[in-house]
This record gives sequence, structure tokens and C-alpha cells, in this order.
Amino acid sequence: MKNLITIILLMFAFTATAQDLTLLHVNAKWNESNDYDLRGIKHAKIIMARLEDQKASLKQSIRSVPTVVLLDKNGRPLGQWAAGLNFKLILEKEVIQNRINQVLFENK
Repeated sequence: MKNLITIILLMFAFTATAQDLTLLHVNAKWNESNDYDLRGIKHAKIIMARLEDQKASLKQSIRSVPTVVLLDKNGRPLGQWAAGLNFKLILEKEVIQNRINQVLFENK
């Protein structure tokens, strides 16, 4: 019984903390054929944004599209992945998921 309660508490803590993480996917309209597929990523809210629709400060901070940024609940970046010269983000989803899991584990 004690183990079951511990598991339930850990699951609750893990999902409660997950709501504090956001993956921001920024791409340009002209590059939408190279959108990065974030389906299957767990424990983070996913937001898609078009570069053209953003404030000048965000536009200036994005050097390449698509870019995926992991943000905490205060909007601070905890990880960032950007496309290369080919305007494609070549990255295994596991890299992003591992960073999310690492952040969640550090915050426990």
C-alpha cells in the first residue's frame, strides 16, 4: 500500500510540474513545409507560432527557422534547437524529450 501511495504521489508531482513547461515551435510561413513534428512529446505544452506574427524582440532572437524552445513557467529558456542552413530541424524527438525529462527530474 505504501508503494502504491508513493507511485501515485510521484505521478501527480510529475504531471503537475509538466504543466509548467512549454515547447514553443517557431517557423516562418514561407518554410511551413519544414515544420517540425512535435507529436508524441510528453509533459510539456506545445505552442506553434509563425515568426511573422511575433513581436520584434522575438523575431530578433530567432536566427533560423524552424526553432523549438523549451520554456519554464516564467518564460525562461531551458533548451533550444534550431534548423541549419537547409531550414530543416534535423533532430531526434528523443533529444527534446530527454531534456524535458531532465528538467522535470531536476525540479523534484
